[in-house]
Amino acid sequence: MKKNIITNDYWKDIDIRLEKLVKYGAVKLPSLERFNLDLLAKDISSEMCNATFKESSSSHIRFLNNIEVSKYLAPKLLGIAQKVLNYKGDLSNQYHIARKVEPGNTEEMYRAHFDSHIFTMVLPIKIPNSLYGNECGELIYFPNARENPKNEMNNFLDKLYFKKYGSKKGLDKKINGKKKKVDSFKDYQPLLFFGKTTLHTNYPVSQNCSSYRLTLLAHFFDDSPKYGIGSLLRFFRNR
Repeated sequence: MKKNIITNDYWKDIDIRLEKLVKYGAVKLPSLERFNLDLLAKDISSEMCNATFKESSSSHIRFLNNIEVSKYLAPKLLGIAQKVLNYKGDLSNQYHIARKVEPGNTEEMYRAHFDSHIFTMVLPIKIPNSLYGNECGELIYFPNARENPKNEMNNFLDKLYFKKYGSKKGLDKKINGKKKKVDSFKDYQPLLFFGKTTLHTNYPVSQNCSSYRLTLLAHFFDDSPKYGIGSLLRFFRNR
């Protein structure tokens, strides 16, 4: 009963937040600090071992079920996708993956990209600190950096064009007059955004960070062709 009360309260203003999502391209959700994130991080990290990414681990999916994403969020996102983007797919078209970056990792940084799914939600589970104020994997993002691609060729050409922003120097530039936004997730508030139109990447997790950085990435509704760019990238990531 207590869990249901907490969960119901967590989603109480979701309609208002989703209005902001449609208007601005991104929105913050309430903090996850009310949940036992330390235990969750240990469970997911144990299942991941030394991997950087792991799709739909049992602890990961159990947490999503506990906070009832499929009841309170996913159906509402489906309605927006159908109304705003004429999405023809179904509710089950989702992709959930955990991302764990150890201090000093030199690969998982500045990889600016768009997602293939209409919506992306970043759930912070373990966010490190740095004793010296160095970077700790903060998310860099540009909502509405481009229009929703009309077709897969347009999507491919856009992704090639925006590769020029895939560096520390490139990310200091404005995109279509918009400055970058940076979220440390120290408040443990998830970020929900339009994945196909929001350019995003991460700063490095510096060597002197206090721990690994663990986030859960929830992707909803890939409306690209079955053998589109996103499907191929996910195939090679999960090999």
